Amino acid sequence: MPSGPHPSAVVDELSSHPEAGSLGDYVRAVSLAAARARNRGFGSEAGALPEVDVTAPAREAGDTPLGNVLSVLEQGAHTAEERALLGTLLALGVGRKLPGAPETELEFASALVWLAAHTPVDALTPLDATLGDKADALWRAVARIAEEPRAASESFDAAESLVAAAALAASSSGQARAAALALSERTTSPLLCTLLGAGPPGDADARLSGELSPAPHGPVATTLLALSGILFVLGLARLIGRFALAYRRPARLSVTPRGLELAHRTELLGRVLRDRETLVPLANLARVTREVRFARAGLYAGLLALVLGSYFGMGLFVDGLRVPGGSFPLLGLAVLVIVLGLLIDFGLSSIADSARGRCRVVVVPRKGRKLCIGELDPTRVDAMLAGVAARTESG
Repeated sequence: MPSGPHPSAVVDELSSHPEAGSLGDYVRAVSLAAARARNRGFGSEAGALPEVDVTAPAREAGDTPLGNVLSVLEQGAHTAEERALLGTLLALGVGRKLPGAPETELEFASALVWLAAHTPVDALTPLDATLGDKADALWRAVARIAEEPRAASESFDAAESLVAAAALAASSSGQARAAALALSERTTSPLLCTLLGAGPPGDADARLSGELSPAPHGPVATTLLALSGILFVLGLARLIGRFALAYRRPARLSVTPRGLELAHRTELLGRVLRDRETLVPLANLARVTREVRFARAGLYAGLLALVLGSYFGMGLFVDGLRVPGGSFPLLGLAVLVIVLGLLIDFGLSSIADSARGRCRVVVVPRKGRKLCIGELDPTRVDAMLAGVAARTESG
């Protein structure tokens, strides 16, 4: 996409202009008309402007620090400042028509993507600086175009898809980042993955897409949590959250010159509750490991044997003493809770990934809490670990 002044600087230049609203409306009207007509010369060649139902401002009202808007529209944008002027005013004009119906948002997004792909008028780059959170609806529509360009127009193809993906990756919007992450997990196109920041399959430095999960407990903590019944409560809550409330924490792990970068978000009932990024510098990295199949199976088996042995042994002991009103049923309920807690925790932490040929990565920093990412491809994890080792040795 065309380069130019920083979008925030252009917004600041135009914010005090008394006619910024009417200029934005007019630029929006002629730009959308040019997009509908598929006029590839718009914004780059001199020519008559299309007739629109928005009254053109007076020529003197079009004067801005970056040039006269009407003159630029008529003669074409030939400098970075003029291109930034038209793109920012177009974004401003589109924002004045939002929010709207999803169909309207898709129509606007389609026009913006086409213009950015085929003309110098790029309103996608200044979208965040101009509209802020108001741009979220447009970013959702842009993500749809990146994934299914034909959903926006029968004439759209890979060119529009790639422009939309590049705009998503360059945006600072949380909605755009979430949409880019979700799309990178679904697409099979290496080029789209690269544009979205996921990297092509097989790349040692590729970003790994999985799901953030609780870090594994040590043997002592697991034993105490199991015997206290807390493990059962936590496991039951995770099951209810996953299957009843669609609770998800998709994550993406990558190796960069700065260290291990983890981008993750929290979703509930399909809505994004939180979007965060965590950096673990290589100098602060104690270890990063890929868990083997059925990790800690020996610990769980030993605890099950201990609990069941204690249960039956206590039953015989109670029968031997023949204490009136013995607590054998209560002991049985307690054992059931402990066993279920162990089974749920083991199933969610190990079997769920291992049965599908997936694995987990545990990142242990020297300072800070452990991080665990599951549902990862073991082959790509091994490639990433090799990249970490290489960067550590070279550092």
